[in-house]
Amino acid sequence: MLSATRTLTRCLVCGSSEVRTDEVVDRGIVLLAECPRCQHLWTVRSAAPSARPGRRLGAGAGSGLSADAA
Repeated sequence: MLSATRTLTRCLVCGSSEVRTDEVVDRGIVLLAECPRCQHLWTVRSAAPSARPGRRLGAGAGSGLSADAA
């Protein structure tokens, strides 16, 4: 069984299939990828989340943040 940090993606620089990824949630899901063979780093942004754009999570009443704050 493969580790959760492995994908079927290949490195665009050296072609290695041993690519490590980490998933980050930042205005959608961003995959941070690294090739351990040549140390090439890149990001892949997936589809935006279903939350309404321009609204911050946790910007409820009493938080001191408005929905328009960026």
